[in-house]
Amino acid sequence: MGILDDLKSQSEVQRAREEQEKQRQVDLLKYYQGNLHPKMLQLYTFLNELIEHLNYIKTDIKVLYPMSPDGSMQEFQQADYKVTIDSANEVKEINLRFYCSLKAPLVFEVENSERIQRYTDVLHSYRIGFDRTDNKNSNYELISAKFKVVGPIPVNVILQGDVATSSIHLILNNFEKAGASKHTFKERHITEEFIDNFGKYILRQNPEFLKLEIADEHKEIIRQNIQADLKQRQQELEEADKLLKLEKAQLAEKKSWKNVFKKTD
Repeated sequence: MGILDDLKSQSEVQRAREEQEKQRQVDLLKYYQGNLHPKMLQLYTFLNELIEHLNYIKTDIKVLYPMSPDGSMQEFQQADYKVTIDSANEVKEINLRFYCSLKAPLVFEVENSERIQRYTDVLHSYRIGFDRTDNKNSNYELISAKFKVVGPIPVNVILQGDVATSSIHLILNNFEKAGASKHTFKERHITEEFIDNFGKYILRQNPEFLKLEIADEHKEIIRQNIQADLKQRQQELEEADKLLKLEKAQLAEKKSWKNVFKKTD
């Protein structure tokens, strides 16, 4: 094969791969539009109605956060809801925002520069408003600090439609603790019962909500591991069968040669 034939062959393979990838992307988008987008709209409609009622009746929702320097819990009030979407035509992100506020500022005295820095980092991780007054010695070394934690804590509950993985991601920021956590659901998960439980979870009435999702993922991992083990076992059996057949063939060949030598003798 000449150089041009070789390059032509490579080009054809590359074009075939590109066309295959384009078709895969088209299929993924089609699946999202037909299956996951309706679920996203359903979730948005639910959240929109939920916060309309919550903002009107001012539901009393208390939330505990480990906000003290020693990690002990402090009570906050959850309120001021707002929900937005990225697009009315093709929803790929729903963002529910609300705030957890204090009835009165929290005041703490913290000693030791390392403890002061650790507590400062904790407050920054929650993005909560606070004032800090430092006390330094004659050598300008930090020996203590007075913290006045004002609040509120901003909370985000984000739903992201993922075309590439055909799934919906739930991202929680400052919901139970500082920072973000991510959970992934498939179309089959988004049922009426799921949405109702999701609403209760937002209202702090269903703390077990995400544990069900974790258990489901564990089942999927176990199923995949069992399938992998069965596949490996099957491959081992096939290899053993091939070796056995090869040994039998070699043994038969040896016997055949022995018979030839006996006849010659």
